[in-house]
Amino acid sequence: MNVGIYVRVSIIDKKNQESPEIHENRGRKYAELKGWNVTKVYTLPSISGKSTINHSETKRMLEDIKSGTIQTLIFSKLARLARNTEELIYYSNYFQKYEANMVSLGEHIDTSTASGRLFYTMIGAMGQWERENNLERIMASIETRREMGKVVGGIASHGYKIENSYLVINEEEAPVRKLIYELFLEHKRRTTVARILNERGYRTRLNKKWTDMTVKRLIKNSDAKGIRKSNFRGKRTPENPSGLKPKSEWIFDPCPVIVSEDLWESCNAILREQEEKSNQRKPLNQRVHLFTSYLYCQNNHKMSLVTKTNKYTCVQCKQRIDKDDLEEIFKTRLEQFIISEEEVNKYSQSSNEEIQLKKDEIEFAENKAKKVDEKMDRLLTLNIEGEIPVKGFKKHYEQLLEQKDQIELNIQTLQRELQEMLEAKSSFSEVLHQSKDLYSKWHTLDRPEKRYIVQSVVNRIEFDGKNINFNLKQIAPLSSLELSQNAQHNGTT
Repeated sequence: MNVGIYVRVSIIDKKNQESPEIHENRGRKYAELKGWNVTKVYTLPSISGKSTINHSETKRMLEDIKSGTIQTLIFSKLARLARNTEELIYYSNYFQKYEANMVSLGEHIDTSTASGRLFYTMIGAMGQWERENNLERIMASIETRREMGKVVGGIASHGYKIENSYLVINEEEAPVRKLIYELFLEHKRRTTVARILNERGYRTRLNKKWTDMTVKRLIKNSDAKGIRKSNFRGKRTPENPSGLKPKSEWIFDPCPVIVSEDLWESCNAILREQEEKSNQRKPLNQRVHLFTSYLYCQNNHKMSLVTKTNKYTCVQCKQRIDKDDLEEIFKTRLEQFIISEEEVNKYSQSSNEEIQLKKDEIEFAENKAKKVDEKMDRLLTLNIEGEIPVKGFKKHYEQLLEQKDQIELNIQTLQRELQEMLEAKSSFSEVLHQSKDLYSKWHTLDRPEKRYIVQSVVNRIEFDGKNINFNLKQIAPLSSLELSQNAQHNGTT
């Protein structure tokens, strides 16, 4: 049996001279005694046991269990796997789902038995109790520090100050803190807010100029709406560079209000939307021009920008088009597409039809796979009943098995294509939604923003020396713009 060894060593363990090698050797000796084959080792150095579920090594281990690469996981103690009951129970259910076992050497637990599973849950609950008990002690110490007149929860953010261990309004800073939210709601840009604050002569508590990151941090801080957060950050580690603790350990205390909850929520909703869009964008290589990798000549050769001539050029066919002309044509084409209600409707209808066809194709392939399964089951039954000789059974069964593998591979490809079509339609809808304002301000956009638009809506652009054909995302209608002899363009559909 192929098994894996799970090794987690915390910082305290390292101080006590417990190295990962010691725990790995224990697991290897046990596997050798059982006659098992150790094929995988998962090592989590200097990692706390309060949460291990999101660690890259844990994800790799779970994937190996799912794929059947290993059938059993060995670890020194339950606490090495996790000290969180919820996660321990998740691991137990996950292993049962994929018919795999867990072996804890310290507690002599084997989850292949009912008693082992019961003991596993009990030990996990004790670990969770210990963590909750520690949290209660932290909460009690906070009240004790308040009674002793000591500072609780670190430094007060801009707009507040600490008096007698309690957070109170700083009359000089609070108006600026409120102004940050009002400006951001109006302009929706952190850099603009920072610029206006600096232009008005406002400075941070350390007498420094405002930056977009400082503005972002203060907007996100919930103390402005009357909720102060503490005990949310611990030691930074390579796996947790931010040092954030699990949300179950965070402490929230009421505090004086600077802005209304509606204003705070509105500003943070804008921030979340901007961050989501930013995460969807791929970093732009500064050397990549707007239409690089999208522009082709009529002979399917990629056209690249030649800096000296400022033109996209096909080396083989000698076709050329000016960079600025192409950008202007692209902008005009998009404006025509957006303005044309009929064309937008055609795109939407065409998209829906193509997506439905792809779904129908997937359904057909899945039904075909079921029929092959039924044939294989009937063939197997006939073989067991002695109706088909072994030689004939093997020949027919292997053919069906090969056919089933091909169908399943095709289903995966079709599902991937469907997902790409849905994502393309979604990205186009996003651009379409903001288009009327966006393209009127095209000249004010920076290159990464323009490139993102190109990536969002374009599949391919073809140029034959006279006509430019734009193939927009997925099933958008093809459109062309005809160039006259003096390189002036006329829009055509």
